Amino acid sequence: MSAVKRLAALSCVGLIATTTGCGSSKQGSSVAGAPNVVIKVGSANAYSTLDPAQAYDIGAWDLYYNIYQGLMTYPPGSNTPAEDAAQKCGYTDTTDETYKCVLRPNMKFSNGDPLNAAAVKFSIDRVIAIADAQGPSPILSSTIKSVETQGDSTVVFHLKVPDATMPARLASGVASIIDPKTLQANKEAATDDTNVVGSGRYMIDSVSFTGSGANKQPSEVKLSLNPNYQGAASPPRNSGIDLKYYADQTGTKKALDSQDVDAVIADLSADDVVAMQQNQQLGTGLQVDSGPGGGIHMLALNTVAGPFTNPALRKAVAELVDRNAIVSQAFNHTVNPAYTILPAGITDATNSFANTFGRQAWTATKVKEQLKKAGVTLPVTITYSYYSRGDQAITKEAQLLQQELEQDGLFKVSLKDYMTHGKLAAALLNVKKPIFDMYSLTWYSDYLDPDDYVNPLIGKRNIVFNGYAVSQSLIAKALGKSPRLQAQGDYTTIQNDVADYVPLIPLWESSQFAATQADVTGVPLTMDSSGNPRWWMIGKNGTS
Repeated sequence: MSAVKRLAALSCVGLIATTTGCGSSKQGSSVAGAPNVVIKVGSANAYSTLDPAQAYDIGAWDLYYNIYQGLMTYPPGSNTPAEDAAQKCGYTDTTDETYKCVLRPNMKFSNGDPLNAAAVKFSIDRVIAIADAQGPSPILSSTIKSVETQGDSTVVFHLKVPDATMPARLASGVASIIDPKTLQANKEAATDDTNVVGSGRYMIDSVSFTGSGANKQPSEVKLSLNPNYQGAASPPRNSGIDLKYYADQTGTKKALDSQDVDAVIADLSADDVVAMQQNQQLGTGLQVDSGPGGGIHMLALNTVAGPFTNPALRKAVAELVDRNAIVSQAFNHTVNPAYTILPAGITDATNSFANTFGRQAWTATKVKEQLKKAGVTLPVTITYSYYSRGDQAITKEAQLLQQELEQDGLFKVSLKDYMTHGKLAAALLNVKKPIFDMYSLTWYSDYLDPDDYVNPLIGKRNIVFNGYAVSQSLIAKALGKSPRLQAQGDYTTIQNDVADYVPLIPLWESSQFAATQADVTGVPLTMDSSGNPRWWMIGKNGTS
């Protein structure tokens, strides 16, 4: 899956950085009381398409959270979804198989068209009907049997199985509500189609492109406040966003240095973050804030072909990896060690790998004795595949892993950098026969529920393609439990099963960082486990 939204391999840190003197353009706002300032944002993640039926990438979903609405959303700092375009949602049965939402009254899209139950049904049905092979439709199609409208204001979701995660699914980018007049029901939009209309805090004023044909991609998106907005978002602290795309982290950093942008989101290196933190302590440079990242970076081991069909070798890797060395030497402590496939911000997260293997790496001597008892001939030759996208921290991590595994002649490791996840996936990930030994990936959830870390990574049709799937009956059992805390025991069992079988080895959990000058306000409020960028919360002192 070359466009999996949360398999991001750009820098492990999400960063919003602003500089003084960037000369933010000012324009009159169409929303009463909004500060008269446009925030210039730089990014290295250009959106793939404005069509929610297709897009499953960070650049697109970051934009969606600002131009579209869902029935549900995550309030700042909360892991629990709340109503957004809806005024009330809830299950209408005791088995969590029917979910009903009532819209806010008199809802409109940014162009004035009515946002009614029919528009919601159209948006959800369209994603499921198009079923893009590399798109996000399974988030909805895996659980929704049908969508019913009751009058103009009520939508009822009939589910295939008991599913307590519907509020979370409806808060994800795939559930964005679009004006039915702008896109066809059974046909995807062209990737350069900008004729989309939503009901989010912002609306698109213009999109500029570079290149042509297959190389055509957006270079700049200008947004202004939607005068018809109704929803859960707080009052805006700016009048618009000017989003500029750059080729890589080097480009975004240069844009900051040259004062071409006010903000860079998720695209500065760990070394830059540390340098800014040091400057902050000296009383100079940018002011740095941090928050939870929600991404789990892990090793995937092939359990059906090659050396790692031997469980003793999978466990040996889990014993040898030195998370503390990777965190300190590769990432300058901008990430935290991870000991399970769920991030710490999820209530059900355990420390299953720490409980099984300890928090410190085993000595090579101890691992060698263990492998000899298992009858393993040393060294074991493997290829470690990864995709750095030019991030030196990821490259350093690969080198450290090579050194750790090659201690005392245990493994002989060849490194292969595919640069992007798309290239790695095309070369190695085959649902019928995976053709890798070990590779690394980072998973950011589509919605904040343990199921969205379990099902995509170790479910029956997972995106890892390493031949392993946990008990489907256990996943289904946990999925149907509400309130979600009732499923904690099931998710503990699942995490323990992963530590026992070792198809995946969690290495670190990402963090978010924000660096701002003194006149920028509100940035820390945009950083939480949801990963949803709330650009309307960023403002500047002294603007009106």
